[in-house]
Amino acid sequence: MTEAYEVLIIDDEEIVCRGLAQFVKWEAHGFQVAGTAYSVDEGLAFLERHPVDVVFLDIRMPKKTGLDMLKVMHSVYPETKAVILSGFSEFSYAQEAVRYGAADYLTKPVNLKEVEGLLLSAARGYGDVKAEDYGITMPDQWYGLAVRLLDQELPEQEICEKKEWLKQMTEGVVPGAIVLNNESYGLFAVIPCRGEEEAEYFIEILEQSVDMKREWACGVSKIKHGFGDLREAYQEAGQALRYHRASEKEGVIWYKNIEALFSQSIPEVTELITRLYGRITGPSERAEAVPELMEALERLEKKPLTLAQMQTLCIRCLIELNGLLQGLKLQDVDLHGQLNRTLEKILLSSDINSVSGCVGDYVNWLVERMGAADDQQLGKGVIREMQLYIRKHYQENLSLNALAEQFFLHPNYLSRLFKEKTGKNFVEYLTEVRMEKVMELLDGTEDKIADICAMAGYDNPRYFSKVFKQYTGMTPSEYRERNGWNV
Repeated sequence: MTEAYEVLIIDDEEIVCRGLAQFVKWEAHGFQVAGTAYSVDEGLAFLERHPVDVVFLDIRMPKKTGLDMLKVMHSVYPETKAVILSGFSEFSYAQEAVRYGAADYLTKPVNLKEVEGLLLSAARGYGDVKAEDYGITMPDQWYGLAVRLLDQELPEQEICEKKEWLKQMTEGVVPGAIVLNNESYGLFAVIPCRGEEEAEYFIEILEQSVDMKREWACGVSKIKHGFGDLREAYQEAGQALRYHRASEKEGVIWYKNIEALFSQSIPEVTELITRLYGRITGPSERAEAVPELMEALERLEKKPLTLAQMQTLCIRCLIELNGLLQGLKLQDVDLHGQLNRTLEKILLSSDINSVSGCVGDYVNWLVERMGAADDQQLGKGVIREMQLYIRKHYQENLSLNALAEQFFLHPNYLSRLFKEKTGKNFVEYLTEVRMEKVMELLDGTEDKIADICAMAGYDNPRYFSKVFKQYTGMTPSEYRERNGWNV
């Protein structure tokens, strides 16, 4: 096994040292924390006793600064890499730090899940992340595992506990597993393996340890190699998971067993599924669902496609659409039964026009059932999931459009639905969540107000103070003073 790179953390704030040491998944990425120090002198004394590969250090500390430390390291420990941590992001500090050999420069408050966030961003295709730039060590051979809780009515705390238990169990059974918090109800994991047999062995353990019939849905990608296959594995595991939700199958769905449904990569199909879901769930847009579907199918017929290809694409489309609709928890709507009857008709169709007709009839049936469904029930599950998503991602640059894209809804419809079900618009709810967190930090920590501003998702301190005063009637400093803290 490759020896882990050793890390030394130097910061005069104990909470930063402890947080970085305990909560960053160092071992998962080929590192281990050799020690922590609270001053430059302590750090240099540690290096004399125990040389390390990387030093994370604060730029501003009492007596001697991080720049002083860098100057010594530059001449005495030239092989040791340094990463600067600071709440002071002025260019002059970064420029000076780089001159003395700093490999990177991070502003505080440090995002303790930065590496995990980078991996998830790359998996979703949101960014072109180079593993070597961040010290990310991926297994040579692995597969992707996507899991999702079936019961979305559980209390938020219980959801978090179940996800954390599954994460710890996975990391305990498979050394080197990388488990990422994918979304409100699920996880995505990179599981190292030495072949199909070992992959199947872990899934057997998972099925024995976890109630896969009543508690979790699970999708597994094909075997992958290296960092470059991350996005493909994420897509395959996700498609298997959606197939699980759309069908009545229990247990684990392997992508290799449903690959034929996705063998043809036609972007129009993915776009069509998203648009159809938005039309069907939006009362003012439902009438457009079937005409838009038929136009899309006519365009597909012109590619041209064989009967078998058209059948496969339409089956895939309906299965994915059905998987999305499962999350709405519709009462008295037999999604599984109607889907299975439609799929049977599609497979028995003798020509492409008949296939298109079957799909059109199914979507028309959905439109009628949605129109008759209790609107309260329709919005309940989606809005609850959005609220959980906002509470978990409030630190990010959230917008109504980004939330709409995440949940496959038109922004205008999402805005109306959110206001109707919660009594608040999106911005009001996001502000409420952020302000609750700010008051918690002001009450319970000695963090600087400028740092709390960033922790709550605000990049403009003046605007942050204005919003806080509008919400509480006090400035952040006045609020903290009222509770007996020194600013």
